[in-house]
Amino acid sequence: MTIKKANRGFTLIEVLIAMLVMSLGLLGVAATLITAMHSANSNYLKQQAVQSTYDMADRMRSNFLVASIPNAGNPYVTGPSAPGATAPTPDCTATACTGSAMAAYDVWQWKEALKNTLPGGLGSITVVPAATGNKALVTITVQWSDQPARATFNPTSAVTTATFSVVTQL
Repeated sequence: MTIKKANRGFTLIEVLIAMLVMSLGLLGVAATLITAMHSANSNYLKQQAVQSTYDMADRMRSNFLVASIPNAGNPYVTGPSAPGATAPTPDCTATACTGSAMAAYDVWQWKEALKNTLPGGLGSITVVPAATGNKALVTITVQWSDQPARATFNPTSAVTTATFSVVTQL
């Protein structure tokens, strides 16, 4: 009995070509997964920033009399800086505080949370009187480093800082 040449099976070259095609496909899948991971991380950080801005807006609404003072003299007004090394005194979670002391404590807690939840997280707040009525317009801005996502989606951009702002009326 002789075996026909067509029924002998795959040659080594055919197997190597199949493995090459399959490995290229798997590299494409891996690149897609890395891009999806960076996108998910970027979206998570943005959601944290959104949540923190609304947290501060709610804190300011609960202390309306102090929060509605325009920029000059308002303890909620702050620039984009890191929180102080220690919490302001008195500790408003343990004792009763004045409105101004509560505002200082709110800002410190907010900045501490930004520092702990966002890479390079900084926050700023401005308060201006509204055009009509006794309301105040508050701008709450959060900045953070979004370098991994920026490098993935726009590698030619030198900007690595993401910013989210909310303008609300108290």
